[in-house]
Amino acid sequence: MKLYWTPASPFVRKVMVVAIELGLDHRIDILPTYWPHNWGFQTVELEPDFMAASPVARIPTLVTDDGVAIVESNLIYDHLQSLNEAKALLPKPGKARWEALRILGIADGALEAMIARRAELLRNGVNQSDDFIDKLRARIGRCLDTLNAEVDSFEGPISLPQIAAGIACSYMDFRYVADDWRNGRPRLAAWHAAFAKRPSMMKTEAAETPQYGSAS
Repeated sequence: MKLYWTPASPFVRKVMVVAIELGLDHRIDILPTYWPHNWGFQTVELEPDFMAASPVARIPTLVTDDGVAIVESNLIYDHLQSLNEAKALLPKPGKARWEALRILGIADGALEAMIARRAELLRNGVNQSDDFIDKLRARIGRCLDTLNAEVDSFEGPISLPQIAAGIACSYMDFRYVADDWRNGRPRLAAWHAAFAKRPSMMKTEAAETPQYGSAS
């Protein structure tokens, strides 16, 4: 398999943590992708092979052993899970699965808002919308408040909602330290402190993505 990858993307990290937890990371070839800093608000020219695999120009994109290009982290999870059904990261169909998917949607929603906020902050300051940034900050806060209130749902074996929530907290540390997300959320902070020590999380810590054409 091949994965179009950047070290900054929390959704790429989500896929990599899943792959490590399922024991499949050794089967994935990493294809670094490089992005100019105007990716968030302008059409940018990216590598042709990546654009062919991902016409929506989104990462992560996984190309399966059969040559099928899958875009979107949860769809990629479905494929990886099919390769190792012995260790499920979501419950079987039923109430427990819907409850897990609800938490997953909240954690993913927080991540999507963080990415949209990042894109807006990359604009020239004159063109930034303070109202839009405040809207995203409030959305992130509500999601984190909910995760804090429902952190007991993370008890038990490693799961996809746990992975998404842990990465959301870590991305706040990576991009938005000044928000002090731990303030007022002691239960989520304590859970994250332990979860962040998992080998899969430590092996996938975020870093800045080199810009397109960079040799570094």
